Amino acid sequence: MLFIFKIVFNMSLSFITHKGKRIMFIDYTSCKNIEEMIKVLEQVIMEYEKPGGQYLTLNDFTGTYGSTEFMNAASKHKELFDSKTIKTAVLGITGIKKILLNGYNAFVKKKQMPFDTKEEALEYLVK
Repeated sequence: MLFIFKIVFNMSLSFITHKGKRIMFIDYTSCKNIEEMIKVLEQVIMEYEKPGGQYLTLNDFTGTYGSTEFMNAASKHKELFDSKTIKTAVLGITGIKKILLNGYNAFVKKKQMPFDTKEEALEYLVK
């Protein structure tokens, strides 16, 4: 069981190229609970802690649940994210997740912009 989770976990963070720009794609869609979402967040933090680098990021929260626990975990690293993020787009922001995103954006320098489609989000990131 642990082996299967590790495969899914490693596939949650990848890099894609769109119009010559490298974009970190963080896919939370396979997460079944808050603990799995936090594990993906920890993978993102490890990537951000690597020396150098500035990131364009695309987070996909489609089908996940909004959680103050997850937002609090992300907020603990806001200085790291602010210092290394160029732009962030997010997908799957509906219901309570809109309220949580607005709260998160109130405390960070680099706002996360919600989009309905991956294509719109990618276009925003490369402009």
